[in-house]
Amino acid sequence: MIAALAALLPAAALGAQNALGESLLSHGRIAAAESAFVRAIADHAPDSLMASVNLARLHFNRGERDRAMKEFDRFIDVYNNAGGTLTSTELTAVGIACQYLGRDRPDLFKDALKAFDRAIMLDPANLHAKIAVGELFLEKYNSADAQTAFEEVLAANPKEPRALLGEAKRRIFDSRPGVDSLISRALEINPNFSEAHIQRAQMLLEIEEYAPAQKEVERALAINPASSEALAVQAAIRYVTGDTKGYEETRQRALALNPANAEFYVTMSSAASRIRLYAVAASFALQGIEADPKNWEAHALLGMNQLRLGKMKEGRSSLEASFLGDPYSVWIKNTLDLLDTFGNYDEVADGKYTTMIEKSESQLFSIYLRDLSERAYATFQQRYQFTPPPPIRIEVYKSHADFSVRTVGLAGLGALGVSFGTTLAFDSPAAKDAGPFNWGSTVWHELAHTFTLGLTEQHVPRWLSEGLSVYEEHHARPGWGSNVSVEFLDAFTAGKLVPVSRMNDGFMRPAYPEQVILSYHQASVVCDLIARDYGEKALLQMLLEYKAGHTTAEVFQKVFGMDLKAFDKKFDAYMRERYAGPLAALKDSLKAGTETPAAELLAQANALPRSYRIQMLAAVTLAKAGQVDAAITLLERARDLFPEYGGTDSPYAGLAALYTTKGDTKKATEALSQYVLHNETDYPLHLELAKLRTAAGDKAGAADALDRALYIDPYDIAVHQQLAELFQGVGDKAKTVRERRAVVALVPADKSESYYQLALAYHENSEDLNARKTLLRSLEEAPNYVKAQELLLQIVDGKKP
Repeated sequence: MIAALAALLPAAALGAQNALGESLLSHGRIAAAESAFVRAIADHAPDSLMASVNLARLHFNRGERDRAMKEFDRFIDVYNNAGGTLTSTELTAVGIACQYLGRDRPDLFKDALKAFDRAIMLDPANLHAKIAVGELFLEKYNSADAQTAFEEVLAANPKEPRALLGEAKRRIFDSRPGVDSLISRALEINPNFSEAHIQRAQMLLEIEEYAPAQKEVERALAINPASSEALAVQAAIRYVTGDTKGYEETRQRALALNPANAEFYVTMSSAASRIRLYAVAASFALQGIEADPKNWEAHALLGMNQLRLGKMKEGRSSLEASFLGDPYSVWIKNTLDLLDTFGNYDEVADGKYTTMIEKSESQLFSIYLRDLSERAYATFQQRYQFTPPPPIRIEVYKSHADFSVRTVGLAGLGALGVSFGTTLAFDSPAAKDAGPFNWGSTVWHELAHTFTLGLTEQHVPRWLSEGLSVYEEHHARPGWGSNVSVEFLDAFTAGKLVPVSRMNDGFMRPAYPEQVILSYHQASVVCDLIARDYGEKALLQMLLEYKAGHTTAEVFQKVFGMDLKAFDKKFDAYMRERYAGPLAALKDSLKAGTETPAAELLAQANALPRSYRIQMLAAVTLAKAGQVDAAITLLERARDLFPEYGGTDSPYAGLAALYTTKGDTKKATEALSQYVLHNETDYPLHLELAKLRTAAGDKAGAADALDRALYIDPYDIAVHQQLAELFQGVGDKAKTVRERRAVVALVPADKSESYYQLALAYHENSEDLNARKTLLRSLEEAPNYVKAQELLLQIVDGKKP
């Protein structure tokens, strides 16, 4: 069709040759496109300047970078010598040339914007220039102005495919919904818009939907067989699916079109890092740099992946090179700024681990982190029969914003911890901007990733890795990890939980804001089902099958002898069986509100004793009205209807408060004891439980409650002092030492006494060398401190405690 059109064009058809060249290029007819551009230039066609920039771009994308940059550079002279006579289209061409020149001189991106703006001033209907503005802003990380540009174009022409795709990419950048619909609209308007097919393929690749991604790539290549972007995505699909031969064939095809195709390796690096193959991603990024040393994105990808691998010095060097060439990247700027703060951290290398903790809390936090990480390591090493390569790097951030930057380069990440394999990062409990959370279960969760990712060589799908990490939290300590909630069961009833066959969608393509959080718990329930029906060995077998390169469908068939659809039905039945009581109790929707009179609510609650929601609403209203006994009755009903629910709005906390009001401390203790088995973050009520147990003479129980509380907030010196006394009272000498160390780390007012108490704990635990050193510290604070002197003499004399 295009060839026939070219043959019909008369030599005098000025302006048609450039348009023909663009059409030929979009269909992979590179040589013919080049001839058309050359002819347009030779004929001095009205759009010969646009033909010149198109020719330069063709040379650039063919790997003739030096030639192309010289061609782009001529546009500076064109602009300077034009004396304001350039047309809107010609100014658009100047802007495009300046955009390419910006890779050598970043200041020229501003000149590109000026040229586009002038083009639009001369011709407000020049949508090509407006789209170029949006794409330039997005390329330079300015999504707000990109959005404005694309919206202006779409307001003028809602059916502009390139603007629809640009807005889709902007929404991807901002993690906003609506991307799929925009790409679908673009393809409805122009089914041969190869760039839209490529974008859809990339999105499918990111969520590990490889077969549909391959179909989209094939559609793109059918339109444009020479599309370097499509070939790169196809190569990525083949690589991550283990098709080594297919990957190499595609790579050779792409490099035959452009031997200096750094973007090919950038795409490969991005795809590898998305599925946590960070070493592979770094290798691809390095190949990209070798292909084109001025590809700043390749430098950035190399640096970010080096940091994820714990190669901090090398990573910083790579990021500095990237930022020098592209000073607009907010991700790289933020990450370099964060690296500048690392001098405020203590970094300690100790056998299996390298820990990095802010100096102000490293002495305290390391006491607990070391013990917890060692226990987790031993647990996972035995369960998964795998030993990660040392060292495991653990970074603890006192600011949630800093942790977020470390993870994705921007503040605002919703997660509390992240595992890159053998490099972990998470919030310190001092990160108040993170909100209340259990740092102990977070550490356990992230270390589990180290083992599941390592064992499978990063081939485990995200849903299973996350599900196993939550599963491990549940088994580490009762109450740890996400628990079943009203929202979770409501989502199940409403059909808003994804089936197991599409579990990755819940994490990587959430359909509503809460879906990711719900998917964490759902994935752990899948692991519960597997462990119940097939044993925990089946979980390990799944990981080994993923390591061997099998797909999820193949893994389920081999391990469970059933296809994914059959397992979907099995999981649905399991959910209905496991949560039969709570599901039935939640099926009734409320027909009353907080404004409904207490008496009417009580009548409804008694009429519907199996309705959890009405019991809770009526109980809260009655409690506020002072009707304590009636409120207790309803809360007890609600508790029995949904005993596993431990949210802050669950019956347990309310019951404890009302029992206490009535002076029934025994029942209050029982309520809170159940509560902490389903809630890992309510610090005040953990302390209240410890208080009640202490009053009842239950030292071991009080110690357990306070010990749990430390994994929420370890900074209250009084809690450590009390816990030290409780552990001493129950004869736990090692933990008495731990708590006395914590008191010292928190810099108490009476340092000499705190050192003395720590020395005494060391002595009673047969650690006399540590005891002597600590007593000397006590005497440095108070040289005449008699108790310290006497204990030191006892130790020197060899007297036993």
